Amino acid sequence: MKVSLPWPPSVNHYWAARGNSRYLSPRARAWREEASWRLRAARNGRGRITREVAVFVFAYPPDRRKRDLDNILKAILDALVHGGILKDDSQVAEIHLIRRRPEPGGMVELYLEVIDP
Repeated sequence: MKVSLPWPPSVNHYWAARGNSRYLSPRARAWREEASWRLRAARNGRGRITREVAVFVFAYPPDRRKRDLDNILKAILDALVHGGILKDDSQVAEIHLIRRRPEPGGMVELYLEVIDP
């Protein structure tokens, strides 16, 4: 499976807090909905993947600012579950995360490959 997603929110902006409780920030919620819609469209009506997968992420940041590349993984893995692609993100046995050149607005190209037993 291959899909392009908008640039995800960093884990630093993924959660919001009110008192002692934490919740998904409005920005993160909006991104997750958009990403989930695109993931479901790419899956084309097929059910959830039930086996282990390898995830390949090609990250095209929105600009040249310094970023911790691993901070975008939480949003991407959560979207795979929320979008109905995986039952649980514990199915991810391999993660390959590669930064590419900046693109206006930023984006990630996501490839999912089922791992043969």
